[in-house]
Amino acid sequence: MKINTVITYFIVSVWGILLIMGALTIIGPDWLVELSHPGKNVEAISIKNTGDTYLKSNKYNEAIQQYTKALKIVPDLKSAIANLGVAYQKTGNYNKAIISFNYLLTLNPEFPGVVYYNLGEIYEKMEQPEKALESYLLAADTSAFPEKSYQKAGHIYMGQREWNNAIKNFKLAIDNRQTIDNSYKGMLLTYQKAYPDTTDTYQEISNILKTKSYLSHLNEYDEKIFNKQLNKEVNLAKTYNNIGYCLAMQEKYKEAKEYLNIALRIYPSYTEAKNNLIVVENQLAE
Repeated sequence: MKINTVITYFIVSVWGILLIMGALTIIGPDWLVELSHPGKNVEAISIKNTGDTYLKSNKYNEAIQQYTKALKIVPDLKSAIANLGVAYQKTGNYNKAIISFNYLLTLNPEFPGVVYYNLGEIYEKMEQPEKALESYLLAADTSAFPEKSYQKAGHIYMGQREWNNAIKNFKLAIDNRQTIDNSYKGMLLTYQKAYPDTTDTYQEISNILKTKSYLSHLNEYDEKIFNKQLNKEVNLAKTYNNIGYCLAMQEKYKEAKEYLNIALRIYPSYTEAKNNLIVVENQLAE
């Protein structure tokens, strides 16, 4: 396999993790914590790692016990707080999950967008759409990969029959979809967060982002493999279908037809888009 192909798979596998909401560890690696707080943190991290093993095995109550134990030793151990919130979320103990995630946000986590996204999912399950919407929009504002957050916000606006806001967010989801160039940009943004804004590295990355000079490197990667690995075609078709539906609800049938046709070009067997297109064409024929 060519080295460029290997790099493409590496980008997908590593940075794609940041898109998995409810990920086991949604903040920085433990060795950073060990360097900043030596000694007792080694014990706390060991206990937290045991909790991670339970969490991966769907033994959520046992995981909660381990994370709670670790946090008694080091109350600001971000990885334990994050995964405690995930464990509470998995057990349906949403109020405690919210407390954990909100506390984590006060500690300036490395990936606040993931935390806000988890909060949005919790508020949706608690049937609190306004809080869910606020969380998803905050997730989009603070994430290097905001596509899913915009999609979620769009769906909530659809449920509230706020068609223009729904369309706006679905279009933002399309603009920020997981293409190879957006992924590279997201990697740079994520890497930049590790440095104070006064450092040369931070400023250098800012300049790269401003000039978009990173685009010249992207033809080193195999975009077809990248897109196949992400399997974004179906999700993209659904987003176009949602925009078409919102436009149809506003009786903007010509525009709706355009978006529905795009959805079907991307995903020809998409039944929902086919049905929506039939309705729109019938309206245009009247």
